[in-house]
Amino acid sequence: MIKTGDGKAGFKLADKPWFSPAAPFIRSTNHTNDVAVIGGGIAGASCCHALNQRGIGTTLFERHATLANEASGNPIGMLEPYVTADNSLAGRYYEAGYRHSSNLVRQLLDDGAAIEAAFCGVLSLPANPRDENRQQAILDRLGNTPPSDTSLSVQYLAPDDASKVLGMTVPVGGLFYRNAGWVNPPSVCNVLANQAVRVTGQNVTQIAPLADGGARLLADDGSSLGDFGAVIIAGAMETSAFAQTSWIRDYLIALRGQISCFSRSVLGDLNVNCVLSHKGYLTPERNGQHVFGATFDRHANHTDINDADHAANIAQLGLALPDLAQRLSPAHLTGRAGLRTTTPDHLPLIGPAPDYEAYLKAYPDLDKGRHYARYSSAPYHKDVYVCTGFGARGMIGAPLAGEIIAGQITGQPHSLPAPVQEALHPARYIVRAIKRGHIAP
Repeated sequence: MIKTGDGKAGFKLADKPWFSPAAPFIRSTNHTNDVAVIGGGIAGASCCHALNQRGIGTTLFERHATLANEASGNPIGMLEPYVTADNSLAGRYYEAGYRHSSNLVRQLLDDGAAIEAAFCGVLSLPANPRDENRQQAILDRLGNTPPSDTSLSVQYLAPDDASKVLGMTVPVGGLFYRNAGWVNPPSVCNVLANQAVRVTGQNVTQIAPLADGGARLLADDGSSLGDFGAVIIAGAMETSAFAQTSWIRDYLIALRGQISCFSRSVLGDLNVNCVLSHKGYLTPERNGQHVFGATFDRHANHTDINDADHAANIAQLGLALPDLAQRLSPAHLTGRAGLRTTTPDHLPLIGPAPDYEAYLKAYPDLDKGRHYARYSSAPYHKDVYVCTGFGARGMIGAPLAGEIIAGQITGQPHSLPAPVQEALHPARYIVRAIKRGHIAP
């Protein structure tokens, strides 16, 4: 028990107790496995990998027959740095995430893992004068990157040099990240989850707390799926389907995205030697196909392929590569659509699952600005964690998130700066709403 300055027990003085760490889980012989992970996309697979590397067993539950069926199922995902000119919190997280993902994929490839990837470089072209200013600021900042940090090696290429690197004429120069590239997300998911017990084709509908800690997972018919020391909910929009996380529904946004694909034969005398990133993107060949796109639509929740989105992708590509775009037509394209899960502030939700009602009772007067009031530590649903909301940046955000949550579960703090970790904390939306007077106990 921690005492306050006046000797009273039960509370502690802290700047932000609503972000205090959760109690680490304790192994028990009563659990059939250590940690259950719900969701077989890149977020869930990353959590499994991080825990397995620490010697902690995992059981991965996926409602589809195979892993990586939804947003993580695209044939190509970019391993492109996300760098902000002002070094914002989002930029700091995804920059660290890119470094982690890049190093992880390279290490797995060195170990002989069955991952499809190519570090062919990423050419990033500005779409407008504002982008040009942003790229110059990025170039100025990354110019101070230590020589040992090769993952973020970047240089400016004038239009002629950029055209040579890509393999076709581009209208403007841009930044070239020579050590970036692309991966096949399903192959990454399967490798990251290769030590987990996989339970596919199984829908988890309830997380029932156990008296001695941990939880029992229940199926549609109420039958038990096992008792676990901890549970990580990494199921994208389905994260809010459980009693412990139903409040998160107001802070999850589904963005429909459609990619388009064309055959290598369409290129003719043109080449795509590296990934092109502009207002959209274009990838080198994989299995005879090039991928480009993608659309963003927050007003649709279907995953049917339609020609209107193919046309939108072609028009977007035409802004950077008009010679290629004029060779494409919706009727001759294939594609894939999925729903990406993001949040209002475009940062993922990573950490222990807050007890919504208990938060309102524990911190009822944050809107009064009582910075020195005595507050109890954050009330969480014991041994339940959340990992979701990566939007289109799952490949550079989820593997690092898995490390963060694995550290929280085992009581090993991550080295990310506190402001960044607080910006990712699931309780941030509850705290903000209380401070703004939008919700009350």
